[in-house]
Amino acid sequence: MSPDPAAPPACDLQPDFPFDYAAHLAGERRLGRLPDSALGAPVAVVGAGGAGLCAAYELLRLGCRPVLYEAESCPDGPGGRRLGGRMHSLRLDPADSAVVELGCMRFPDSARLLFHYADRFGLSTVPFRENYAHPTTPVTVWDVDGQSHRVRTLADLRSRHEGFRRAHTRWLAALERAGLPALRRAVADRDRAQVRRRWSALVRGYEQWTFHRFLRDPEGAGMSEEEARLLATAGIGPAAWDCFFGMGMVDLLRLLLASDGAVLHRFPDGVSALAEQFWACRTTGPGGRGTSLEEVNSGAPHPAVTAIEVPGDPRRGVVVHDADGGRARYAAAVFTPQLDLLETTVRLSAAAGGPDPLGPRLRRAVRSVTYWAAAKTALVLDEPFWEGTDLDGVTLTDRLPRAAYTSDFGPPRGPGGRRAVLDLSFTWSFDAMKIAASSLQERVDAFVRELAAIHPDSAERLRQAAANAPAVTVSWAEEPNFRGIARFSQPGEYRFQYDLFHQCLKDRDGRCPVPGEPANALFLAGDDTSWSPGWLDHALATGINAAWGVMTLLGGRGDPDAPGPGDLLTHPDYRPLPPDELDAP
Repeated sequence: MSPDPAAPPACDLQPDFPFDYAAHLAGERRLGRLPDSALGAPVAVVGAGGAGLCAAYELLRLGCRPVLYEAESCPDGPGGRRLGGRMHSLRLDPADSAVVELGCMRFPDSARLLFHYADRFGLSTVPFRENYAHPTTPVTVWDVDGQSHRVRTLADLRSRHEGFRRAHTRWLAALERAGLPALRRAVADRDRAQVRRRWSALVRGYEQWTFHRFLRDPEGAGMSEEEARLLATAGIGPAAWDCFFGMGMVDLLRLLLASDGAVLHRFPDGVSALAEQFWACRTTGPGGRGTSLEEVNSGAPHPAVTAIEVPGDPRRGVVVHDADGGRARYAAAVFTPQLDLLETTVRLSAAAGGPDPLGPRLRRAVRSVTYWAAAKTALVLDEPFWEGTDLDGVTLTDRLPRAAYTSDFGPPRGPGGRRAVLDLSFTWSFDAMKIAASSLQERVDAFVRELAAIHPDSAERLRQAAANAPAVTVSWAEEPNFRGIARFSQPGEYRFQYDLFHQCLKDRDGRCPVPGEPANALFLAGDDTSWSPGWLDHALATGINAAWGVMTLLGGRGDPDAPGPGDLLTHPDYRPLPPDELDAP
């Protein structure tokens, strides 16, 4: 939605741990320095998504030899492996300019770490067609209860629908009472003591609340059920959120902090370009020699990991087994895929009778991660036939498609190429599960039927496009190596997120800050371990955390004048709120 110029900006720091990762790596700064004896140390990085690639890239700059493993396949990827994880851009033909973003598709301008790497790699972005973001988005159509409302901005919708205006007014007043605008101002002012105080109060106040409770409870927004339904169907951020009613309110606040008031961007060539640059872009190690992840991995990631043996002595590293029968020992391992895989696909075991690699608290946290389904179905078209119609922008509806987007990628790359994408549907949670068992054709038929009813003037051309254009779809909960697109917590899961975030910030003896956890050379990273899930920027930050932990384990040190994430973990202005303080006044 269009940002209010008078409002504080979206937060570029995660309020649970307000460390400025982008500033820490500004210019050519590295995380620190390894002793000569650790230079060239092999480190296994499992998963070539955002967190894994970022960890591997920073480890390479430190002087390690990061060895990447990846389970996803792609005919055009290096060695038949697909880079990027949820950074999954699909170009059907080399002549197409059109790209279907099957995973990550929009990025708030608050994502300073993401843009640090985009700038480093020479990648540009353009504004994303988000709902109510006029003039980037020519029109947003809000269709609810069989009635369509054509608007340009959120202010238009407020002026034309009294029920929504009442709901939205209550919503803004509730956020003001909760202190969210003041928290944003504290982040913008870099007043970390205020950030810690205000955010801790929000966590204590709402950790047991769902989003729905906040909307309905008199101590929250105090809405009627009808007002809550209208607000959440119209969308109060980058989604139509009644499907998120069961999400923990604290995670909802984190989502708002990162995006509300931000300008959202996209990568014209697809976000997969960022993954490809992490892989191929040459950098220098501490000795000044140029190299790349592609070079140190001999042109391709290793295959899927099937098992990891973790000795109780961190000095003995880890042993990684892969799907091709390979077995190799590393000084450390960084595991970045969905943590569900540690229960279903990847066997994590002790070595030589040592302790379980994850103690009781972290085992409980891994088993308690809540993943959310998401699904997308799109048509790839020769031309943007919707120009000048009510379909030219974003459609939000209470019908099956829930959210539809149109995109024009400009002139094709070659003769016969396609330039336009119509996302027929992008859904989350139970909305995504409704069509999980449907075939691609069944999905297209159902979405086209509903969108044609919402946009009768475009109905015939929409049907023709669906009959002739190629279609693609994904249900992330059905993808074996993902089993959901992202982790979003439910009430009561703060303590699990606290433990997962702290696991990788180990000391030089391999000891984890979580009480009772064994010392070893295994580090967990990825979106699951981030305080703010779903955003690529925060997944990248977990890769930096893991690289810092590995550096420390190998005897490295950061710059005394620029302390790293692990150095500040117990600082009162940075320290995440411990779970045993949740109930404190």
